[in-house]
Amino acid sequence: MERRKNRRFQQWNKAIIKSASGGQGNLPRCPTDAYAWDLSLGGARIQSEESFPVGAVLRIHLELVRSREFIGIDGTVRWNRWNENEKVHESGVEFQECTEATLQAIMRNLYHDTDRKTKDRQPRVNLDKPPL
Repeated sequence: MERRKNRRFQQWNKAIIKSASGGQGNLPRCPTDAYAWDLSLGGARIQSEESFPVGAVLRIHLELVRSREFIGIDGTVRWNRWNENEKVHESGVEFQECTEATLQAIMRNLYHDTDRKTKDRQPRVNLDKPPL
């Protein structure tokens, strides 16, 4: 049975994790480059070379690929795992309350057609690249 409240979109959006607080275990270094995948109005799957503990609150800065907008949003890590195939950490993040402007930006990115054609293929997470 599907537990998700919102429709998910398989779209790669560049992200920078600016801070992490709370949760148990060691917190990773921040800021760190990441990608948000499986995006919805309520959350996203984050892929990063860093592992974020369940319960950590992340400040996520997203570059929305379709609408070309930049947003900042807080999210709580609900699960994490190592993706052996991609050699990357994945975390399920539930967005916390956000402003009307942020919610509208996500909606524009997910639901509205744009002139920009995007290729929804997975980018590689690489520490050697310059910061986003």
